[in-house]
Order: sequence, then structure tokens, then C-alpha cells
Amino acid sequence: MKATQLREFAEPGILAAVMIDGDQDFLDVSENGVLAVLANKKPSGFHLVIALPEDARAFVVQKHVGKEGGDYHCHALSVIENFAHGFSAVVMYEPIRVRREGKNTWTDWHQERPNRADIYILEKDGKFGLFQVGVITPDNGQTWLLHGEWRWLGELRQGLYGLVAIPSHPKYGSFEGGTSRRTQIVDHDDFKRLVKGLKLSKWSGKFEELEPPLPKAPEGQYAVVGWAVTFAGQTGMALVHLANGSGNAWVHGVDIVEPNRNPDNSIQLQRGDIISYEQAIHGWGSKKNSPPKLTGVRLVNRPW
Repeated sequence: MKATQLREFAEPGILAAVMIDGDQDFLDVSENGVLAVLANKKPSGFHLVIALPEDARAFVVQKHVGKEGGDYHCHALSVIENFAHGFSAVVMYEPIRVRREGKNTWTDWHQERPNRADIYILEKDGKFGLFQVGVITPDNGQTWLLHGEWRWLGELRQGLYGLVAIPSHPKYGSFEGGTSRRTQIVDHDDFKRLVKGLKLSKWSGKFEELEPPLPKAPEGQYAVVGWAVTFAGQTGMALVHLANGSGNAWVHGVDIVEPNRNPDNSIQLQRGDIISYEQAIHGWGSKKNSPPKLTGVRLVNRPW
């Protein structure tokens, strides 16, 4: 294993590597996560490897994103021996699938085995986080990215009726994560192993600490981001709340004309962002009864 084939996510201390399905060697990866896929290569899928320090209080799972509140599982994960000294590693032996429809190319995300893995970290002092790592493309397969980001970060405490998770920043929102129901992780055996014996600080605060209120969008064609996921959709996806309480709408990365981009060129909105838009399109695609999608989206303000 060459150093150029590993991407280190330093803050959580995670290593990751990627192999094209059917190939025998790992891809080189830049410090910003760009995978060295040959220009004439059209991958059908990617095998993702995630390595955690052997002493890390962390574990890797997948989540069934194809249904509301989908379960956590490890159906497509297998342990790799002797991957890197001092690390324990797992591989997605069933690859992240690449989808191509017309001119559009993306990694399949809305299914039982999505385009990412979830790494949960629980320290002895109660610090608690969810870091996600996966493979995406911001430009229809011209570039492939090994991307990682904190999805949620905060602290676990003991509430009156059970565990509570307090976000370290309003942008993370509640740990529940709306319809994704991340709180199911407390029933996972690895979570139970990490939380066993911990003496967590007691909490008796206000609900607003667990789910910080969103800022209000200005009058007119504005909205506030309720949640945004880099790994969702074809180029990232967000659910936004329209001004004046007039409902919700979808934002797709491709419809952001002045995007806020991460260093690896992926598009990233975050909870609480104020956006403007040019048009709300109803009855789009096959989702006739879905909220409208917005086009001509611009990031106006990031209050947090």
C-alpha cells in the first residue's frame, strides 16, 4: 500500500482508500480527495476501504438510505487483515455502484448499500460524532472524489429519560436527523459496547439545545436550509423551508449557480444557510406530488 493511495482525514484520525470494481490495485488520491481515474476509464463501481486506529473508540456501519428511517447494518462490510500498521480496516466488498442515465453520471445513494459509510465515534468524555466517507462525482464522472465530512458532532449526555445528544454547532441540528432517524444507532451492538460503563454528564436543559432553531428567511424568493447532504442526489441535495412558512422545496447541487464549494470541489450547503432562487418548479421528474425544486439558487448568507 503506497502513501499516495491513502487519504487521511486527520481530525477523526481515519484513513480511506478506493479501488475500481474489477481492478487489482488501489487508486492514487490527492490531498483534496481527487481519485486518479484514467480519462478513458468508465468505472462501474468502487470498493471503499476505511481504516480506524486500533485504539479508536469508533466503528463503521452502513445505513439503508433507500427507505425512510432505514436501518443501520454491516451487510456489505468485511474486515481486511494487515491493511496498515496500527489500524483495523473494513472494505465494502459490494461496490458503490455508478449510475449513468443520459448525460448524467453519479454514484448510487438511495438504496440499502449507499455511496458512503458512516463512522461513529464516542470518546470516554462523551464527545460524540458521525463522520461520513464515500465516493461522489461533482461533474458527471469527469472527476471522482473520495470525500469525507462531519455529519454531526457534539456531546452525549444522560437525560432524565435516556441519552441525549447536544450538537456542538447549530449547523448540525438535532442528532435525530429528521426522517433519517439516526438515533437507531443506540441499538447497535458496537454503540452499546462503547457506551457501556461511561459516566456521562447529566443534562436537564431546554429542547432548543438539542435542536437549535433555524433563522428565518427574508420575504420574497428566499429560503433557509433545513438539511443538506453532500452524498445525496447526483451532486448533493438539500431540503429548504420557503419564506413566510409557505412550505418546503428541494435544492439539487446542479441548480446552485453560485455554489459554496468544499476544497475538493464538492458542493456544500449547510443547515441554516439563507439562499435565494429564481424559480420553483412543481411536478418535476417522476415526483409529481413532491415539494417543488428550486433553480437559480444562490447562497446569500451563512448566519452561523
